[in-house]
Amino acid sequence: MIIITTQCFAPKIGGIESLMTGMADAMAKNGEEVLVLADGKEVKDDQNHYYKIKRFSGWKPIRRLRKANYLEKICKNKKVSAIYADSWKSVEYVNKKQKKILVLAHGTEIPKQYWTKMLDMLRFKKNRIKNSYREVFKIIANSSYTKDLMQASLSLNPRDIQIIHPGIDVYNDFISDEDRRNVTNIIGDSSPVITTLARVEERKGHKYILDALSEIKNKFPKIVYLIAGKGPYLEEIKKYTTKLKLDDNVKFLGWITEPEKSLILKNSDLFVMTPTEVGESVEGFGMAYIDASFHGLASVGSNSGGIADAIVNNETGLVCDAGNQEMITEKILLLLENEQLRNQLGKNGKKRATENYSWIKKVEEYLMAAN
Repeated sequence: MIIITTQCFAPKIGGIESLMTGMADAMAKNGEEVLVLADGKEVKDDQNHYYKIKRFSGWKPIRRLRKANYLEKICKNKKVSAIYADSWKSVEYVNKKQKKILVLAHGTEIPKQYWTKMLDMLRFKKNRIKNSYREVFKIIANSSYTKDLMQASLSLNPRDIQIIHPGIDVYNDFISDEDRRNVTNIIGDSSPVITTLARVEERKGHKYILDALSEIKNKFPKIVYLIAGKGPYLEEIKKYTTKLKLDDNVKFLGWITEPEKSLILKNSDLFVMTPTEVGESVEGFGMAYIDASFHGLASVGSNSGGIADAIVNNETGLVCDAGNQEMITEKILLLLENEQLRNQLGKNGKKRATENYSWIKKVEEYLMAAN
């Protein structure tokens, strides 16, 4: 049996949620017996998987203890070959003796070295993280950036860290006529179409794209910018859109379904997300760029965090200096005006994504990591 213990799991929406749900699906389809220990209340869809899901709700510290105790009980009564955890938080209270535990690291949960020197609170967090990683079988970092950050901030042995980029699935088989009509109505006769799929928070860089749009729309008066996602910065972005007089060129979609996401990417001309680092928050990898590549879509990103692992500059997209508004505007305009280059980058990205990131292939890497 394989146990996946996670705070982040479907039906919640997000990058780590997609990763952990995709991992469970892929391992089960690969013939493994999988048990998922997930946060939240039981949902009806829990019964529709190839594996079992046990949910834990309530106050976070008690919830973690209950989950750790349940995991211990399962390990005593079943032959457990490996335990995969979504982050250090999911193994903080777990007894690690005689268990093969692999902990995923995403970058956003690792305190940066310069902050840990300044703030006692973050030094305390650093010690919690190091203690959680102690005696685990392996740490799986989602990018070179995350691995380097863990070595610098936590002084971890690089031999204990393996890089595995997340896997991804594309849902083409479940697209309904209603989904198609919804997306057609959203886009209308707008052209070109640029898209960002991300939680709407400050570090994601939506403002840079809006500033670029305010200049670009003179050349492309029917351009539309689709913002899919919700988050704490959403109202600020809406106000900024109005301030720049871009209300006719920007559409806020909120959270969208996987079929809707697939249709929107298929009907977009360019994927753009230009993150920066804001405090401790950073883009650890950037699965949204891989998602775009799966759909043959070129990307414009920034050199923040682990994005360099997700976009191959000048091959699958263009990478800008983080926070460089002039460069961001320039690169977006370049790809909108150069259809041949845009299509070639999209073609290259699709080939790379299909060959390297599908769950059919990625699941083998995660399973091999436990050997």
